[in-house]
Amino acid sequence: MKFASVMTSLVILAAVFLFAACGRQEQKPVTTTEKKLNVVTTVAPITSIVENIGGDKIQLAGIIPEGINSHTFEPIPSDSKLLSSADLIILNGLDLETPTLKLAQANLKPGATIYSLGDKTIKETDYIFDFSFPKEQGHPNPHLWLNPEYAMRYATLARDELIRLDPENKAVYEQNTAQFLKKLEALDEAIKEAAQTIPQNNRRLLTYHDSWPYFSRRYGFQVIGDIEDFGDDLYLAVFRR
Repeated sequence: MKFASVMTSLVILAAVFLFAACGRQEQKPVTTTEKKLNVVTTVAPITSIVENIGGDKIQLAGIIPEGINSHTFEPIPSDSKLLSSADLIILNGLDLETPTLKLAQANLKPGATIYSLGDKTIKETDYIFDFSFPKEQGHPNPHLWLNPEYAMRYATLARDELIRLDPENKAVYEQNTAQFLKKLEALDEAIKEAAQTIPQNNRRLLTYHDSWPYFSRRYGFQVIGDIEDFGDDLYLAVFRR
């Protein structure tokens, strides 16, 4: 049916755009004449957003590689060195990267900053709790960036923090952010238009991992369940309704 193909297209579009990232980036030596702000990020989507804002004006490395579950990811010993050299560590927050946060706090060099985005983007009253993130455990669903509106907020927060630490490159950060926001605004409008072609009763999503609730709330979809990986290629669809 037409609405099914449209739904597939818009989800793929959102996933490609908002999940696209650099993964673990190797840092290159920086000469004294081109000293750059040393920035370390956590999950791949955050790395991607920061790369779009900082461009070639920052030295960027992502800790958590693409395709790795950030909830269970355990940093490797070399990550301690990476984190200890950072001027700025940007993470999602909302309990998404707890092991990495603890390691960052233990290895933070004097004057360096740990900066979380999620808690500065939405209020507690806007938190979403679901099957994987039940309210009684106190950890809200942290996947805010799949809502382009929140991804825009992430971008402006990253911009402002980079400007605070590196005011000499303010104009570049502002220009990069403006270009990035235009792309996100266009994506947001495209998804809204595509969603309107789908009958309201058919706006239901079965997703891999509970990561789409903020996307669904913005565009009027219902997440009916998620597919969890239990190892040995065994997948279970968990239906909530």
